Amino acid sequence: MPRSESADVRELVPLAAIDVHLLVALAEGDSYGYAIKKQLAASSGGAIDPEIGSLYRVIARLTKNGTVEEAGKRPVDAEAGKNPGHPRRYYRITDLGRRVLSAKASRMRDLLDIAERKNLIRETRG
Repeated sequence: MPRSESADVRELVPLAAIDVHLLVALAEGDSYGYAIKKQLAASSGGAIDPEIGSLYRVIARLTKNGTVEEAGKRPVDAEAGKNPGHPRRYYRITDLGRRVLSAKASRMRDLLDIAERKNLIRETRG
């Protein structure tokens, strides 16, 4: 059963990298499995490129904890040369997911501030 929207965000904030990237991808709008997979690979510079079955297990876990929800099935665009007989299942970030992602981003910013003060961040511009 999914968590309620009043769930304690702090319990959910320790997110794996794939969870963060997936929530960021869905914050841009509803999406389906293969498109999410491509977004994860692109946003992580190829570091996060899960097998499709693994990705769906992550989506199922995030759906169970209430940070992601199904957004319905939509037909495939026949003009794109896809089989219109198999609609895609779309997913979206929930309000709880946005709050969790915001809390995680704040924690990441705090960590970056500490790393910067301790001169742990090197410039890598080309």
